[in-house]
Amino acid sequence: MATELRRDRREKQKRQKRQEQRRRSSGGISNQIIVGVFVVGAIGLAILGARAAGVFDPAAAGFDLNSSEFQVPSGATIGTQEPLLSAEHIPVGQKGSYNTVPPTSGQHWSSSSPAAPAPWGIKDTTLENEVTTHNLEHGGVVIAYNNLTPTETDQLKSIVRTLMNGTYRKIVLEPYPALTDAKVALTSWGWLLKLSSVDQIQVVQFTRAHYSDKNFAPEWNVQ
Repeated sequence: MATELRRDRREKQKRQKRQEQRRRSSGGISNQIIVGVFVVGAIGLAILGARAAGVFDPAAAGFDLNSSEFQVPSGATIGTQEPLLSAEHIPVGQKGSYNTVPPTSGQHWSSSSPAAPAPWGIKDTTLENEVTTHNLEHGGVVIAYNNLTPTETDQLKSIVRTLMNGTYRKIVLEPYPALTDAKVALTSWGWLLKLSSVDQIQVVQFTRAHYSDKNFAPEWNVQ
């Protein structure tokens, strides 16, 4: 009888030990999964942050903005002057009415969500017209593009990065599928220039000519 009791106790102890080992093993795997998910999430956030900061965008182009080729000749007109529409604020979600594609003036949103005007910089998605028109009101230049090759897109981004690293911080660059009669369109309040290719000289000259133009943009001095 005593022998059987000792055997039962040993079997019970073995079962308890196996259960404990299984619990430890299960807990270890769970911890590994949690750590793995955390690491993957951290990496993902780091990539998103780097992308938002422009780490993966093309570097600035290697040219001097003050070079003579980029100066706007005295008396020259860069782009086409468009009829001005009222700088009216409309409710978020309401569509504005415009006389050019992309817009060069007119109705726009004023809100924090979505941000209107949008933060300046290089965008990978198309913003609403009602957002970017507010950027124009503040004297900025909005550059739209469509049907560019990856190489051409990188070239345009490099030009914009050079401009923004210098005097011309108020620029928005965005893809714009509605642009069908050109590959690049540069807009400021009341002005439009459409290009059939990425033309570095014309992009820079248009920006120099119309950036924060107090003769046109209603709020040209707002950052």
